[in-house]
Amino acid sequence: MRSSEKDIISSKLLSRTGIVDIGSNTVRLVVLEGPSRSPRYFYNEKSSCGLGIGLPQTGRLNPKGVKKAVKAIRRFIAITTKMNLKNIYFIATAAVRDSIDGPQFVNRLEEQFDIKIKVISGKEEGILAASGVLMSWPNANGIVCDIGGSSLELASLKEGKIKHSQSFELGPLALDDFQTPVKHIIIAEKLIKTKERFPNFVRDFYLVGGCWRAIARIHMSRCRYPLKVLQGYKITVKALNETLDFITCTNISAIAKITSSSHERLKLLPNACEVLRVLIKKFQPKYILFSGYGIREGLVYQCLNSEVREMEPLLEACKYLENNRSRFPGFGESLFKWLLPIFPEMSKYDKRLYLAACHLHDTMWQAHPDYRSEVCFETVTGANLGGIDHEGRIFLAISLMSRYKSSSLDKISNETMMILDKKLVKKAVTLGAAMRLGSMLSVTIASNLEKTKILLSNDSICLDLKSDTDFFGETVERRLTHLAGLMGVKPKIIVE
Repeated sequence: MRSSEKDIISSKLLSRTGIVDIGSNTVRLVVLEGPSRSPRYFYNEKSSCGLGIGLPQTGRLNPKGVKKAVKAIRRFIAITTKMNLKNIYFIATAAVRDSIDGPQFVNRLEEQFDIKIKVISGKEEGILAASGVLMSWPNANGIVCDIGGSSLELASLKEGKIKHSQSFELGPLALDDFQTPVKHIIIAEKLIKTKERFPNFVRDFYLVGGCWRAIARIHMSRCRYPLKVLQGYKITVKALNETLDFITCTNISAIAKITSSSHERLKLLPNACEVLRVLIKKFQPKYILFSGYGIREGLVYQCLNSEVREMEPLLEACKYLENNRSRFPGFGESLFKWLLPIFPEMSKYDKRLYLAACHLHDTMWQAHPDYRSEVCFETVTGANLGGIDHEGRIFLAISLMSRYKSSSLDKISNETMMILDKKLVKKAVTLGAAMRLGSMLSVTIASNLEKTKILLSNDSICLDLKSDTDFFGETVERRLTHLAGLMGVKPKIIVE
């Protein structure tokens, strides 16, 4: 089905869905599937077409860009016909909606390829960008800022609800006509029109869009940040300002040496930096958060019914991985319930991470035993997981490494270890040891685990095997002793 109308998604699992985003700078195809609340990327391809190049001067789509876009869409339709898609949505943004010949371009594509294209308004674009943020941050507060080639959209979020959305002609391509000294004045004048309903100050500023992601990559490279995943990357405004100055004062060829972003994208960054400086001055945020999710993921979020929206994105993603990669799907929840008594002071945040770790605890079993812990770390710190920050990723990675090996943290770089507080590192190692004990004790079979109990009693950690003493063995004793040492208590096995 090639559609512009959205279907309501009420299932936990998302049928394979394609989205073609016809933007001012790029035309991109994304195919999503997996858990509806935290979809994964089945396929992702973009073509740098530049439809919005020259639009402020001519009022028309760039002729070369039109040819490139038609070619890209032809390819995207051809390759998706064999992907068994339930739906493929076509959306177009600022360049198409603002150009004189935008309607003609849309009609041509619809007739030539038998498709329906939804030209979204600036307000709709802001809502979709904010929805993309909510896909990963369900209770987000702050301002969402989505920058494309020709436009800038702002949306305000309060406790996970989209309050307001507004669009401005402040994309990098729209600023090419102005000299650098006056650009910030032009930007500030346009932003004066921000509706009064937007807050004057916010703590968190969520950045959506290719230019912001390119800036994040440069910042990561300059500070030798150990993780590569952009989703959930969080920095202070002070740290960001140093990178904005670097981009503005450095030629593109030099920047290209430290980042994987395309030359076409890098050319847009100086203007994007100017916009971001003015936005920061206006809203005075404390933190900048980079979102890998945007209007395409936001379109899926808008299709979710209320029940699916209320689901926890991190746990849905981890359960999906457990169901598709572990030897005994469903054991993770049994393991979590089993180890709860030895972590009585677990916070709500801890419970979510501990349960996520339990869902993932057996998903790397096919890796070679000598490298399993390393595979855990690389997979979790780079996986497509929503609803988690970078500290949480490292916590999960360390807990899973410790689940497979009792001493493997020396393989993690100092830069990575510094991201996570030492107390949380110890918690993650302890959780890993507890999962290791429970998994080995029961051979990851829930009915076996349910015949045993583990609990804290005074200054001891007690493993109750009275229901089935056949589970007792040397390895059980050794791993309980290791766990007890991490917790600073005495090990005790009850067999009668």
